[in-house]
Amino acid sequence: MTGNLAQAPAIPALVLRLSAAGDEAEQRRAILDALNGAVTLEFATIPPYLTALWTIKDERHPLANSLRNILQEEMLHLALVCNMLVSIGGAPQISSAAPAYPGKLPLGVHPELTVPLGRFCKPMLQVFMEIERPEHIDPVHEIADEEIGIEDHAEFTIGQLYGSLLSAFRKLDPEFSQDRQVTGPLSWIPILSLDDVGEAINIIERQGEGSVGRPEERRGHLAHYWRFAEMYHLQRLEKDASGTWGLGTPIEFDFDTDVWPVANIPEGGYQLDEAREPEAFHLLRQFNITYSKLLDYLQTTWSGDNGQAMILKAIEAMFELEKYAKPLIQMRRPDCELNYGPDFRYIPLEERQGSPWPTTSTSIGPLSGPSDLLLRATPSGN
Repeated sequence: MTGNLAQAPAIPALVLRLSAAGDEAEQRRAILDALNGAVTLEFATIPPYLTALWTIKDERHPLANSLRNILQEEMLHLALVCNMLVSIGGAPQISSAAPAYPGKLPLGVHPELTVPLGRFCKPMLQVFMEIERPEHIDPVHEIADEEIGIEDHAEFTIGQLYGSLLSAFRKLDPEFSQDRQVTGPLSWIPILSLDDVGEAINIIERQGEGSVGRPEERRGHLAHYWRFAEMYHLQRLEKDASGTWGLGTPIEFDFDTDVWPVANIPEGGYQLDEAREPEAFHLLRQFNITYSKLLDYLQTTWSGDNGQAMILKAIEAMFELEKYAKPLIQMRRPDCELNYGPDFRYIPLEERQGSPWPTTSTSIGPLSGPSDLLLRATPSGN
């Protein structure tokens, strides 16, 4: 799937290590490092998708339902990657590698993109489509790509990353352990064999990109890239009698009146002098404390012996995030005609009880975080 990585200079060094010759210990370390990068990558999509979802005023609109379904599947992808990692003796770095916005995606995936946090709008959907862009381009993709405004597409995609990982797993052929793996609402399958690795990666690739030559990841269910294409064009992607896919039935939605006018989050998040209203300050801080607890619970889920109990705590925290986000996105900033939004900042435990706000950015590297969607499954609205 990935071709000759050595001939692709855009491929980052960490991923090149997956195909490099080496002893078993080097191969294992390369896989563990790449999987930890993939954990951060799966986190990277969730805060921007979630922020966009919250800004849609009608949470039961078909577009909101479709975006919520994407978020549920991104949480599944995160859990599958974490299971892959612990199955060969690794430990996910979640709270310790919390991303910052705006920022680049981890592992050099789509290096042309800077991913912001902001409202549901066409420029944001351009970014979302490029994040999910398939490795293989065909005429159907050209229909979806029409006029989205991105001319220089990345040479290295999420699909290529997972293809490289699968090849490396097959080369190493490791023993697998079920210790610390989690199943249930977050993950469908434990990773106990190379076939399980292949199935997990196939789920991640298919749900994000679709099957080769068609936009569905399964019958009647569009992959993420194509869902975002529908949102961007406000038209359903449909198949005619001849089996040809194209944009068809209009979707009733107004990007101006049906969306809360949330400003893109400033670099490093809101500082004390930028959150001047006491209520905005309170909501931002409580959101970030809850978000930080969520990441800590997820970290513990795959790091200890009480994973299933930690998942329940994480799900509770996921639901609580919306309690602070929804009023925040309806609050006007005093310096412009736009509203506040959550900035997804990780606050270390020792700073949650002391100073009311981090004095410096506590995020590490590019991007992070989940939220309220696992138990709120709604019809996907394809």
